[in-house]
Amino acid sequence: MDFSVLLASLGISILELSEASAVAVIFQGIYKNSKPFLYAIAGILIVLVPVFTLGQYIVLLPINYVLLVAAVILAYFGYKLLRSARRSFKGSKKKHEEKEEGIMTVFVVSATEALEAGLVILALIPQSFSSALLGTGIAVIIVIALTIALRSQIMKIRVPHLKFVLSALLFGLATLFVAEALVDIDEVFLPLFFVIYLGVNYLVIKL
Repeated sequence: MDFSVLLASLGISILELSEASAVAVIFQGIYKNSKPFLYAIAGILIVLVPVFTLGQYIVLLPINYVLLVAAVILAYFGYKLLRSARRSFKGSKKKHEEKEEGIMTVFVVSATEALEAGLVILALIPQSFSSALLGTGIAVIIVIALTIALRSQIMKIRVPHLKFVLSALLFGLATLFVAEALVDIDEVFLPLFFVIYLGVNYLVIKL
């Protein structure tokens, strides 16, 4: 069990799946039935099932190359989360691009959000498949519980602070993976990298 992988998988899954859940909640209010939730579940499963059934075979590849590719993927999504958090903290609102009508919107949005989470999870699987799976499983339970308890207030999960912290975690993991691929560094350095990136992210947001 790798606690850092579990946390990263848990964080990215909660973030992305809560966005899919929020869209399903909105459409459930429009359609007044459970169909949007079924479409959201289908969109998520069509992505995450292949991620966990096929993704584990990534460990058969040379570990150093896998770690470097994983680091690039994690850094990219860390950048995306930081940019999104910065926009939110600066108060610039993102236009809602989802004005398409029809229930297929829920499926498409859910699959897209699951894909974003899945790409990060694929990067984590070589380090610990069981930790990535457990983190995602716990995230699913949390999102379901929050959806039932909060319904329309589920949007509050998408707070800028969550993106800010998760971005630092992804950057920290990316740095750790590069260091593990190039030099034999211990995972004990992850908290240090995490704290450094919290500081760097804070400066970026304040600029």
